Amino acid sequence: MKYYDSVANNPAVIEYLKQADKNFKALGYTEQGLLHAQHTAELVDKILNCLNYSLNEIDIAKVAGFLHDIGCAIAYPEHARSGAIMSKIILNKIGLSFNDILRIISIIGSHEDIDMIPISDLAAAVMMADKTDVRRERVIKTDFKFFDQHDRVHYAVVSNILEVSKNDGTIKLRLKIDDSICSVLEYFELFFSRIEFCKKAAGKLGLRFELYINEIKYL
Repeated sequence: MKYYDSVANNPAVIEYLKQADKNFKALGYTEQGLLHAQHTAELVDKILNCLNYSLNEIDIAKVAGFLHDIGCAIAYPEHARSGAIMSKIILNKIGLSFNDILRIISIIGSHEDIDMIPISDLAAAVMMADKTDVRRERVIKTDFKFFDQHDRVHYAVVSNILEVSKNDGTIKLRLKIDDSICSVLEYFELFFSRIEFCKKAAGKLGLRFELYINEIKYL
């Protein structure tokens, strides 16, 4: 990738993401650092490859996906906006063109917008990748008696598969949940807004979002 490898291996970026994770760990939240950044970028790559986007478009979107939560190194509130500003400085030093920087920081800055409407196809892919990253590995706490609702829901997800089908016009999220840890209802209570983000992101990509939990279709 033209830009992605330079960004993903940039020492400053890595340190910022490590700090973001430290901040979340101190607050008792789920993982929000380097692993989430890598996972988001990988899912962006998968989504856009399945939809036959160009390598250049995929590269730009992967960079945005990798950097989307970098603002959490400062604080979670308004992290999308602070992350866009931080990313502009970093990307300028790496040597990206002005137009590509603008596209990337626009995606980062808008990924948590309250209206949930992605500003572009690439933003939609980042939004989808971010909001579907629910998995056991993101739980930081080790003692179940201290788990809050976020921890229980993430820990209960033992399998998470995102399928993109251009032929039938769908993007399917298939989850397997251990319902002895968390009920399906609790998943919906916690992640209803994420589902709305996913529906709008899928629509922007010309797809329909479908959700399966333990092989039962809910959307």
